[in-house]
Amino acid sequence: MRRPAVDPRVALAVDLALLVLVWHLAATSLDRSFLPTPWTVLVTFVSEVQGPLLTHGWASLRRVLLSVLAGSAAAAPLAVLAAESRLVDSFLSPLVYFLYPTPKIVFLPIIVFLLGLGDPSIVFLISLIVFFQVYVIVRDALARVPAATLDSMAALGGGRRHRLRYLYAPLSAAAVLTALKVSVGTSIAVLFIAEAIGNNVGLGYYIVVDQWNRFAYPKVYAGVLAIAVLGSALFGIISWLEARATRWQGAR
Repeated sequence: MRRPAVDPRVALAVDLALLVLVWHLAATSLDRSFLPTPWTVLVTFVSEVQGPLLTHGWASLRRVLLSVLAGSAAAAPLAVLAAESRLVDSFLSPLVYFLYPTPKIVFLPIIVFLLGLGDPSIVFLISLIVFFQVYVIVRDALARVPAATLDSMAALGGGRRHRLRYLYAPLSAAAVLTALKVSVGTSIAVLFIAEAIGNNVGLGYYIVVDQWNRFAYPKVYAGVLAIAVLGSALFGIISWLEARATRWQGAR
């Protein structure tokens, strides 16, 4: 496997430096209150992270983690069941694939009507995103298992328990992590929107309701930086877990 010409960490540092430079030049040339300099935002971020940002960030992180656990725990077993049973697959998969392209944020009003405002509705909405992403990717990964592999396992005396343990379990674990890596960006975006609507805690609330409405622009950017750090950290952790889960495939 050909390695990249530049260390990814070096490339990331260069990219961030260029981004900060462009941001600084734009802020100093425009000289507008709605575009503070990177240094102003950094100072504000450090100040706020010791107070309200920590509280709001923890609320957002807790919601994402609960949603990831709930969505994955519901989707992965169903995907394995669909791989094992053609009858289940013939009824369940068409419905999932029909609903999969629908932006899940459109269900927010219905979810709020049923569950009310707050954690239950936000967690359920993000769990929907994770559920569909995990189900589709895990189901497709298991469906690509060659029939010859299944026949060979059966010829060696392997039954359903052996398929689950030695074939479907490792494939599903890797596929779940791939699905989570794909869905983390969408989950954070939906989290931001949901927290900004009728909620009183979370980074979305902090950015839109608490700061933007008061024209506290440095704090708005500090909140944006916090949610970017949250998303990047989750993506990095999931990518690391995926790399470890797929070592047996020789993928890394």
